[in-house]
Amino acid sequence: MMLGLNNSFASVLLGAILIARSSAFAPGISKNHVTKLGAVISDDDAVVDTATREARIMAPISAAAAVLASLSPLGGISPALAAPSANPYESSLRKNFPGALSNSAIALRVAASLRDRGYTNTNTLFGSSLCSDEINDTAESLVGDFQNKLGVEGVFNLGGLGGLPFVGISGMGAFTSHAPVDGKIFIVFGPHVGISDDGTVGKIERVGKDSISTSCGAGIGAYKAIMASDTTKDAKEMLGTKDFQEEYIIAQLSNRLDALKGQDPSNETITYVTNKMYDLVWEMLRGEINTFTAKPDFWSNISEVTLLGGIVVNRGHGEGVSGGEDYYQPLMLKSLTKDGESDVYGEVFGDFPALARPHRAAKYV
Repeated sequence: MMLGLNNSFASVLLGAILIARSSAFAPGISKNHVTKLGAVISDDDAVVDTATREARIMAPISAAAAVLASLSPLGGISPALAAPSANPYESSLRKNFPGALSNSAIALRVAASLRDRGYTNTNTLFGSSLCSDEINDTAESLVGDFQNKLGVEGVFNLGGLGGLPFVGISGMGAFTSHAPVDGKIFIVFGPHVGISDDGTVGKIERVGKDSISTSCGAGIGAYKAIMASDTTKDAKEMLGTKDFQEEYIIAQLSNRLDALKGQDPSNETITYVTNKMYDLVWEMLRGEINTFTAKPDFWSNISEVTLLGGIVVNRGHGEGVSGGEDYYQPLMLKSLTKDGESDVYGEVFGDFPALARPHRAAKYV
């Protein structure tokens, strides 16, 4: 008898979960409101991050669970039905990179938008400017997910250390020359950073290693070098070929990290460095793309270029680590044509944090 009652309570709770989830993701009614700074914005552009959505989901579930617990003849509900809590990785991800989604979810959203705009597996040239670290080139990587969902086989690797497109003008020229006739180009770009199983930003567990590893080693290594001494002048004067990419990153970051001087490394400081690395990737990529899109004959063969920019957030793998997909915090989604640029971020990621607005406002030219 008690088992039957417990099953009934479980059924009621399941119903509450389904209702809560459907309402949390249901579209709201659009209306304008005034922010604390006096700006009038539409609720369509007021974004909600992952944690907020999950809070909307879990609040009614928790309430239902409490009611059912008080009514249950067993004095409570099975632990299997209890509301789940975020693990350290997820908590750190939400705090430091709000709005990040799993790679597969990002690829699903963006690929759907691309298909709606005429991108197919035969007319699309796919390029990536992500860090050359092997953890960004796995079966569950962002690039792999896009290849699967777009149906494209190859990807042109533009990125070097830190995700900067060190292929330069020559590499970008080779890449764009591979576009199909009247084709379309899609580029995903950005730096990466790890979060370990215990929630430490900038650290990650790697398969086969006993000790925890740094991610991204190029960005964090540059940050440590800059904090250790005044490297601005030396780095700019001593750029060579033996370690050109890292020396370039140090030189370009050296005047961007003044706010961190005197601070001990922490989740917050590494997150700050990662965002500055994003700026470096975007600035270099923008310059290289401008070189070609400004040419009169560029648009005679290419109908559209779409740029997806953000931060890859790796998670650890190996013995004793939960593992799973990496995440990506989308910061920019732009479409470029011969008539100019358009911001399609709101169409694809309109339910994400306002932190992306400064990047969305960054003009292509």
